[in-house]
Amino acid sequence: MAASPVQGDWKPSRAPSREGHPSSPESSLTWCLAHLSKPGSGAEHQGHDKTDSGGGRDTDKRFRASQWRALVAIRTQHIKGDKAGIARFRTLGGLRPLLEVLKHPECSRKILDLALSILANCCTELETRVEVRKMDILKRNVALETVQNRAARALGNLAMDPESSVLIHSAGGVPLLLLCVSLSSAPSSPTAASPKDPCPKLECAQSAARALLYLSDTPSNRLSLLTQGTLPALAPLIAPEYPQGLRRAALRTLHELTRGCGVECAREVSRSGVLAQLGVMASGESGKPFEELALKTLANMCSQGCLRPLVGSLGVIHKFTEKVKREPLKSGVFFKALCLCCKEAVNRAKVKESGGLEVLISFLSAHQTHPLSRLAILACVDFVFDESAMEQLQELGLVPLLVARLVELTRGEETFSEKMDLGLCSSMSPTELLSWLVSEGAATPQIQPSSSTISSPTKTTQTPISPSKFSSPHRRRQRAHSAACLTKVTLDIPPSVPRSMAYHHPYHPEPWTPESPILLLLSRFSHATDPSAALVSSDIMSGLLYYLTRHQDPSSRCFRILCRLSCNPNCLQALVRTGSVALIHHHLCQKDGGFEEEERETDRVKDKVEQLGVALLNNLRVQCESGFGSGVLAHVMLSGSESDKMSCALSLPLICSNKSLLKKLLLDSGGLLLAMQPLGYDNSDVDEDNPAEYGKLISDLLNSSHSGLTSQLQSLASPPPSKKPRLADSCPYGVSDFDVILLLDNGTRVPANREAVAGVEGTHRVGSEYFRALMRGGFEEAHCNTEAIHIKDVSTGMLLPVLHYLHGNAYDAFD
Repeated sequence: MAASPVQGDWKPSRAPSREGHPSSPESSLTWCLAHLSKPGSGAEHQGHDKTDSGGGRDTDKRFRASQWRALVAIRTQHIKGDKAGIARFRTLGGLRPLLEVLKHPECSRKILDLALSILANCCTELETRVEVRKMDILKRNVALETVQNRAARALGNLAMDPESSVLIHSAGGVPLLLLCVSLSSAPSSPTAASPKDPCPKLECAQSAARALLYLSDTPSNRLSLLTQGTLPALAPLIAPEYPQGLRRAALRTLHELTRGCGVECAREVSRSGVLAQLGVMASGESGKPFEELALKTLANMCSQGCLRPLVGSLGVIHKFTEKVKREPLKSGVFFKALCLCCKEAVNRAKVKESGGLEVLISFLSAHQTHPLSRLAILACVDFVFDESAMEQLQELGLVPLLVARLVELTRGEETFSEKMDLGLCSSMSPTELLSWLVSEGAATPQIQPSSSTISSPTKTTQTPISPSKFSSPHRRRQRAHSAACLTKVTLDIPPSVPRSMAYHHPYHPEPWTPESPILLLLSRFSHATDPSAALVSSDIMSGLLYYLTRHQDPSSRCFRILCRLSCNPNCLQALVRTGSVALIHHHLCQKDGGFEEEERETDRVKDKVEQLGVALLNNLRVQCESGFGSGVLAHVMLSGSESDKMSCALSLPLICSNKSLLKKLLLDSGGLLLAMQPLGYDNSDVDEDNPAEYGKLISDLLNSSHSGLTSQLQSLASPPPSKKPRLADSCPYGVSDFDVILLLDNGTRVPANREAVAGVEGTHRVGSEYFRALMRGGFEEAHCNTEAIHIKDVSTGMLLPVLHYLHGNAYDAFD
């Protein structure tokens, strides 16, 4: 900044040199520092009485001339644009005499103006700001009209340090800066000043706005500025009739003041009427720099619910969406605003129209561990009663993301205190901060949770399944009758241990925890007429079971979700086909089941989980005993893929008590052969020359007790054992005296005992009418004692279970 505006009375070239040297003494910084104050008399001589004698007046005049020359030289030669020069000026002790000049405002205002200009430049250096702060200059009066701009610049530079900012606030600097901002005495046409001859008041307002920007460095300082009327004072300065520099400085300060927008900020925004002007700037009419900053300011205001509808009416929600689409990780302020705008119905519609749902899911999918991912899940919760939005979220793949997040929370890989974004509540009062933390699940007021009703374990109720509100009316009517006929088992769930600081969300009547929004969304999806496509898969079920068996106190909402799925006929096929039945039995019902990690559940929770497992299998058993359920099982075994058939075969002993159906599906359909595959056997394990060994494997499976059989089902969720299980010690088929060979179409030779399969000759005991007629009747096979008997159209998997049965195995299971 040039010193020319204040030059005029004193010309360095005309002032005599005190030392009398023909060369310019101002080139010496030492000379300049020596002439800042009167030698030998102290600073008090600067205010020398003008009624002094003529000699005194001449001395004072010479001193003022030398002081002016020294200040001009310091400003133009020794510190201008040179950090090294500022450091040299400071190390030589130049700050103290310079500040002494500022202590006497009764001296020439041109001297004060130039001294403040030097101080402002020096304060761009950190060490200078520290030293000035120690010298307590901040308490000096800076309200003189002609030096306001210089003083505002100096305060702005000092405020760059937090310590100086605190001192400026405590010293009463804010009201003085607000006086500089006030343009009540400015020209009627602010644009009348040209860039080459700017209006002094507008320059002063710009410097003051910049100083206020740096004074908005903490939540408490922002609140102090807001309560002193800073926002309404700055709001008029962003109007298009003001110079761009002033508009930009005012807008930057407004943006900083609205960071972590609290109640007081919202009140000031409403009073100032600044929203309309910000909307115009955000539309792009004022250029890109103003558009970006205005959008960020409006995004800050979205922290307050009373302002969000007004912000949404400005047409900026689609701009928030576009910003996040282009640079998700660099647009945190816009992403937060987009999530918060989902809390009001009027803005939710705009979020959907602008593609906001896709943005939420895309962000969750790509940045699952980002601190803002929790805010995205809470935004999805706001759509739980929007049928079309829930359908869209399901199609976009929200469910797997929710379950993955649930598993992370259960593992303890993140805590909300580490992930919470404090920027949303940084300027709130303690009461407002607690309210925000409660809404986010980080803190909860002490409200005694209501006791849940405990029902008898034997009590059953006919509970119709509520058809989803986002299902078509035709599908609702189609399943209404079958749904109403299902019996839901009511669990005897011990009352939960009251959680301290329990808070109840309007949508979630249980204590609100970090996993509550996830379970709330999953519960909403489970109410669909056919939720199997979204919720019933091995990954989803494994995640839910992991939460139930690994969380210290799992929510009852997860229990209800699984009960709802087990009672829905539309989920039966998916539960059987995906192996979910075996997973449920292994992780919930078996004492030694669960995931191989350190136990964290209490005995109360374990009992509760085991009750759930029994109830889920009972619900599925009720379905399987119906005509619809039998048809589903037969359909899977007859037309499903190999993996579907295998999963179904392993599920049958757990959910089917119809022995004729078991015979049909396990024997006639080859289910037993498929059931052995998870145990670690395949065709390569069988000795083709000794099919009796293969028979022993089936015998071992058939002779196992119910609990023994189901104990092998853990192979669905665990790696297959490295060794084959021990075979049964006594297998009638394996120890039989084989005297006949059965030859299959594929060339397999299966040994058998003629009496076991055809009955003892001359008696009425019959093993099989088919084999009796074949081997005891008039057919050629009856007289063939050495050659193999050809059995057509039969596979090994179909024949071996029958041979085991005829030789004495599994009578208890199939009588």
